[in-house]
Amino acid sequence: MYRRPNLKETAVTARAKQTGPYMTVQQRLEQSDDPRLLRDTSGRIRSIHVCFRVSPEQNEMINAAVAISGLPKQEYCYRRCLCQDVIVQGNPRVYKGLKTQMESILLQLKRIVSVDEVTPEMLETINLITKVMGQMKGSEEEI
Repeated sequence: MYRRPNLKETAVTARAKQTGPYMTVQQRLEQSDDPRLLRDTSGRIRSIHVCFRVSPEQNEMINAAVAISGLPKQEYCYRRCLCQDVIVQGNPRVYKGLKTQMESILLQLKRIVSVDEVTPEMLETINLITKVMGQMKGSEEEI
């Protein structure tokens, strides 16, 4: 019975025939059709994965900041890690993120009976919303 080779086998052998054994890593990266090798706006290949663990509270804070900024999570994280400015420009995505976060804060504030129940995460989110609103009004505050 004839069995057709799968696509990975044929792709690997075809790529090995094209590239040859003496090509540099950079030359192989340039000729690769691998979708994991994405290029950024400067033409650099992004093939490295950076992963880290966070607590559920930290995850909520990161997600809130990403939603308010209007940037994709990857873009927001590496801008913050590289100490680059995160400039928020008003768009529907930012509007929806601000609206959602302000609604959740309103629900939490209605539920709170005493000042002792205010969490540091909620204060940080309120501070972030204040900075974003100030930035959108025209002041030069960074997030």
